[in-house]
Amino acid sequence: MKINDRITKIVVGENKPDPFKYGGVYPPNVFLVSGKNKSVFIDTAHGKPEEIQKHLSVWESEGKPEIAGIILTHRHGDHIGGAAELSKHIGAPVISTAVEKAAIENESSAVVNITPGDGEILQLGNSTLEIIHTPGHTMGSLCVYLQEDKVLFTGDNILGLGTTVISPNEGDMASYIGSLQKMLNYNIETICPGHGPEIDTPNEKIHELIEHRHQRERQMLELITAGQDSMEHIFGAIYKDIHPGLHNTAKRQIQAHINKLINEKRIEQAGNNYRIVQ
Repeated sequence: MKINDRITKIVVGENKPDPFKYGGVYPPNVFLVSGKNKSVFIDTAHGKPEEIQKHLSVWESEGKPEIAGIILTHRHGDHIGGAAELSKHIGAPVISTAVEKAAIENESSAVVNITPGDGEILQLGNSTLEIIHTPGHTMGSLCVYLQEDKVLFTGDNILGLGTTVISPNEGDMASYIGSLQKMLNYNIETICPGHGPEIDTPNEKIHELIEHRHQRERQMLELITAGQDSMEHIFGAIYKDIHPGLHNTAKRQIQAHINKLINEKRIEQAGNNYRIVQ
């Protein structure tokens, strides 16, 4: 699917949300971003043979441009799974943040060749890409900003539908909110997310996501103040009708908020309970 002259979106699998994934996640998006001289892939999906073939078919339909890199927005398998195979076929280096390099190489057969710094520029001719470090969903997540079209590719930092998961074992809530605030410094007209449809009201979406996190914190503080001060109490109050298969994911979200509030000395833990710091 052509988004514009520079951007081709490749959707793998059935393009509809999965109700059994947190936030109703769509299948992963892969993007081919082209310039006058070179192109890049952003993410690679799971790496199934039919996905790789689809990526290669799109590349061939574009005239087999030189691929300057395969940019991986973060470590998760539905984004990095095809990196090694795609790199082998088209002879392109794999790019991620230095923070994600070890995890990507441990969790896939890909080798990360380039680890750009925050704000580093990749020039494709008449297309200029800026790498933006945006920790939070994972601590090495990145976004890619296409300057000419004012498009931000967000990976899982921002989804086309719903909110992303922040798990304490991989990410950090305070860092995530900081990364959302950082995105507001850019002149963005369109967000191309890692899952789901494009977002044409980017500033409103970013503000909405920041407010959602702040509202969740206020809700949790109110619950703790009222004596509903354990994980089970908070979970039961916030996620009343959630599918059982998503319980652990939801509790990890709560824990990420709790960790932030403890680090900010707004709450403290006493055994299995939490209390407001006076």
